[in-house]
Amino acid sequence: MRKVILSMVMSLDGFIETRNRDISWHVWDDEMQAYMDELLDDIDTLLYGRVSYEMMIDYWPAAEMNERNSEEHRAFARKMNSLDKVVFSHSLNEATWNARIVKENIEDEILTMKQQEGKDIVLLAGPNLAATLIKHDVIDEYRIIVNPVVLGEGQPLFKERPRAIELVDSKSFQCGNVLLIYKAKKD
Repeated sequence: MRKVILSMVMSLDGFIETRNRDISWHVWDDEMQAYMDELLDDIDTLLYGRVSYEMMIDYWPAAEMNERNSEEHRAFARKMNSLDKVVFSHSLNEATWNARIVKENIEDEILTMKQQEGKDIVLLAGPNLAATLIKHDVIDEYRIIVNPVVLGEGQPLFKERPRAIELVDSKSFQCGNVLLIYKAKKD
């Protein structure tokens, strides 16, 4: 069975973006990039809400072709661009970038996807979709990348309280980030 993984960067005080959706505070280095490359190798589907999808589609297709980007960044963009995407949105009517739209029954759609053949499924961005997936208890694994940054306010990662989770692994990065991997405890 495929796993649904929530993998997000979070500030030390629990926020995943500022109130105006700024993520320029993310701490990043080559070691973090290598981790993200490995993560994308193990998945074949990305989940997005409409806002995150629109932000990502504005960036990644062009990043692959932008010669000012490093070859490593363009290679990562190629991976992002090649993955299937599922966009959960009531208002979006058309999607490109290997994406399809799901307008209703989020929980049923996720449970169906988990039963299909393929690699794991990951949610990389979107506080609203994260809250919905947490509420419906469809997340199997949480990969939280805590950055050594305090924002003071913004969009919290956990708007909903997840079912019990247990720490299964952790890793410190030289840039000061800490990856915490939790598995959702099921009844």
